[in-house]
Amino acid sequence: MKKLVTLLLIFVSCIAFSQGSLNLNLLGSLDYPNADGNDIWGWKSQLGSEYALVGLTTGFSVVDVSIPSNPIEQFYIQGANSTWRDIKTWNNYAYVTTEGGGGLLIVDLSDMTGNTYSYFEEFDSAHNIYIDENGVAYIFGSNISNGGVLFYDVNSDPWNPQLIGSWEDEYVHDGMARGDTLWLACIYAGVFYGVDVSDKSNPINLGSHPTPNNFSHNIWISDDGNYVFTTDEVSGGYLGAYDISDMSNITEVDRIQSSPGGGVVPHNTHVDGNFIVTSYYTDGTVVHDVTYPNNMVEVAYYDSYSGAGAGFNGCWGTYPFLDSDIIISSEMNSGPNGAGQLLIFNRDYQQACYLEGNVTDASNGSSLINANVEILTTSITSNTNLLGNYNTGVASSGNYQVIFSMPGYVSQTLQATLTNGIVTVLDAQLNPMVPFSMNGVVLDGTTKIEDAYVILENNDFVFETMTNQNGGFGFSTIYESTYNVTVGKWGYITYCGTAYVSPTANTLTINLLSGYYDDFSFDFGWMEDNSTATSGFWERGIPNGTTYNGQIFNPEVDASGDCGQYALVTGNLDSGSAGTDDIDDGMVDINSPEFDLTSYETPYIKFSTWFANGGGGGNPPPAPNDSMIVLITDAMGNMVTLKEKTVNNLMYQWEETLIKIEDYIMPTSQMHLVIKATDSNPGHLVEAGFDSFQIIDSASVSINEFLNNEILVYPNPIKSTLFINVESNTKIKIIDIQGRELITNQLKIGQNSIDVSCLLPGIYMLISQNKHSIKSQSIVKL
Repeated sequence: MKKLVTLLLIFVSCIAFSQGSLNLNLLGSLDYPNADGNDIWGWKSQLGSEYALVGLTTGFSVVDVSIPSNPIEQFYIQGANSTWRDIKTWNNYAYVTTEGGGGLLIVDLSDMTGNTYSYFEEFDSAHNIYIDENGVAYIFGSNISNGGVLFYDVNSDPWNPQLIGSWEDEYVHDGMARGDTLWLACIYAGVFYGVDVSDKSNPINLGSHPTPNNFSHNIWISDDGNYVFTTDEVSGGYLGAYDISDMSNITEVDRIQSSPGGGVVPHNTHVDGNFIVTSYYTDGTVVHDVTYPNNMVEVAYYDSYSGAGAGFNGCWGTYPFLDSDIIISSEMNSGPNGAGQLLIFNRDYQQACYLEGNVTDASNGSSLINANVEILTTSITSNTNLLGNYNTGVASSGNYQVIFSMPGYVSQTLQATLTNGIVTVLDAQLNPMVPFSMNGVVLDGTTKIEDAYVILENNDFVFETMTNQNGGFGFSTIYESTYNVTVGKWGYITYCGTAYVSPTANTLTINLLSGYYDDFSFDFGWMEDNSTATSGFWERGIPNGTTYNGQIFNPEVDASGDCGQYALVTGNLDSGSAGTDDIDDGMVDINSPEFDLTSYETPYIKFSTWFANGGGGGNPPPAPNDSMIVLITDAMGNMVTLKEKTVNNLMYQWEETLIKIEDYIMPTSQMHLVIKATDSNPGHLVEAGFDSFQIIDSASVSINEFLNNEILVYPNPIKSTLFINVESNTKIKIIDIQGRELITNQLKIGQNSIDVSCLLPGIYMLISQNKHSIKSQSIVKL
């Protein structure tokens, strides 16, 4: 499910959309089967006909959209193949830039045969263009002048623009101008600039400011000139709003994401009166009300792309300025069989319903900072600022329940009646929770386990400690709540479950079973040894997914079927770009803690691996040639390969392996597992992962019994339907990170399908229970 939807809980009943819309209606479309769409602009002829000017990977298309239900392409001009084209107009002329080379395409739109055009070749390539109200064209990211901005007069002679100035302080990705001020998005510097261009030969910087994700992609100014809005083109990027009324003191006033937690990438935003209209890649066209720039509220969207999450697919550009009030969007690959598309929408949105107020401590009246405000039955949440104030809102009027919460305080639920265009004030006073102490013990049967890791956590609190020499642990201050409990030590099977802790239920006894197991909920001491690479080193963490050409390279989640969300991964920067922190120029290796298999009768080893390999420089690039190897060593220093992954057996997903150890090496004491991943010359993109390590002894449990006791859950991540295969009658429940049970079900032997379309995008815990055991694993809802 994506965007704002209603969640109806009747144990669980729900309505959801994997693709859908809110207050934007599709009127018509035009497919481009042999090209991807890129940027888009609009133009109106003197006779009143309206046109979409569509950039394509293969050229430039002009489409009559005067009858939205029947768009007709008037002409097409083929050009150099390029992912990037940008179009702006001056009078009857269209100006088209591309990074494919060949200069600036100039087209006379008064000739709808498409035969009147020429190329201006003073520069070869450029990323973007903007033309102001005076006929000055600003060329961004060209192959000259440091990739800054070139100023050309296109008014005096539209066919032969004259260079009248430049700005070369930074590479500029995009920008726009109004009056004497040029606004620049400097993507690699991570900031935007305001520049005085009243004297084109001597531009003067007025001020600059970083954007939320430090990857400033585009910028647009409000109609009153007091605010600008930006996008950051990264996974989970924000739309940012800034007060620029005082250029010596630029202030960020709000930031907002589409599909929070979904990793969606914003692209270009335009101010359209009291609204901003944004092309938001996999979320399609998205509209926010910015009547109050410190409180941006989503009021409409059309989700045109079937996929979700991070990635550069779907909607490239959206144009909202045609006089007829239609909105036109250019799609990269949202059409049939991945075709590019032109989409035409009509507006059915209005001003938002605004909600604001103050949250205080009921005991002393002090403001509560970073208190959470959630409008129930929506995905909308907000937090209070340093003064305890919050601003939020919804698209549709109605009666809503609003829950106010903060760690250490009793949550409060209040009702609000919200109306479009009206600011409703709702204050809350939260009562402090009464802290108390708790204690517990970790045992192996009757043996007390020293130095075991213990974590109790939920959405509000994290309590961590280690057991003492008597296996005991305690927290002097804890609060009544339901907690996820994780306990582990090398040489034992990690425990994960839930516990309700209160003043009258404040003791825990956790029993661990002996065995070698690691799902990386804890740092048990895996060590890098002989790595030679320059980046992409092994690390324990929650995986941050990266993509390349629509393919996931660094995993987005850990392997299913274990506790928590952690894994070993190579390079884990939250960048969205596969080349930012992958393995480069060598090998990375990591060694397990020691394990002794002399007491095992027939030991098996189980683990999950991830391997991705591709890309590379050159045209065509050389074939990928990298590898990931899992090895085992014994007490005498013998080393054998258990598993090798190469480009020939890529799966781009977690793959589980079960191996009988004595088929490869005789079990001894002082054994280690070694994992090596290599970027061989010439370099390519390569990422690896390792998770869910366990040693199983067939003397204590048959392998068939072990496998039959497992449940098979797929796919993971999930869109709408979860399939679960079980070998015995099993009860499952799905809980959120706050410990709330959202779905419960009794499964029968064989395959079961569970409708999870009601769940908001995010991470959940699936808990299964049968006569053998209770198990839990994380699942991800897209």
